[in-house]
Amino acid sequence: MGCAAVVKPVTTPNGNAGFYIACDGSTDDWTTCFAEAANSCKGKYTIVDKNESQTPTVYGPYVRRNLIIECKN
Repeated sequence: MGCAAVVKPVTTPNGNAGFYIACDGSTDDWTTCFAEAANSCKGKYTIVDKNESQTPTVYGPYVRRNLIIECKN
């Protein structure tokens, strides 16, 4: 199963507008997250935070990925 990105508007630690993007899934990679970030910002963005973790399951690892980004003008 591929990753379906979840995008939520947030305020970044320095007070600017940004997005939280979660794209979990074992069969995908960061490409989905980065594409969603570019789409959300209509172009360029800065990564404020980036995390990935894996939890073992009987079906293989469950991978969680998320970004916090700020859009560039």
